[in-house]
Amino acid sequence: MTAAFQGNGLRPYAVAHLRADGLASSLTRLTWIRRTRRGGDTWQSLEVPLAEEVEQYAIEVIKDGNVRRTLTTVSTTWDYTLAMQTADLVTKPFTLRVAQLSQAYGAGPFREIAVLA
Repeated sequence: MTAAFQGNGLRPYAVAHLRADGLASSLTRLTWIRRTRRGGDTWQSLEVPLAEEVEQYAIEVIKDGNVRRTLTTVSTTWDYTLAMQTADLVTKPFTLRVAQLSQAYGAGPFREIAVLA
């Protein structure tokens, strides 16, 4: 028997505790918590160790089923400002998606959250 594997053991986990907070009528702050595939079972640290070469996340802004903005960030917080929303032609409601990136695998599973009026 010959089998080929997709390297799913290298796929990053989906981010946890994804939140979108409206800090003002014109600003949405997206936050999440990183998860790890290795060494995350200890209770000695407040944050799990990074199991990737670099910490990086993909973010997508979706309106009416269309991706209006795609970007990467190295932070677990991102602000979607009124200027960005205007440039993207986005009004509420819209959807934000986040995935942790791996240089060995690519994007892990996306988590998404709806931002309502």
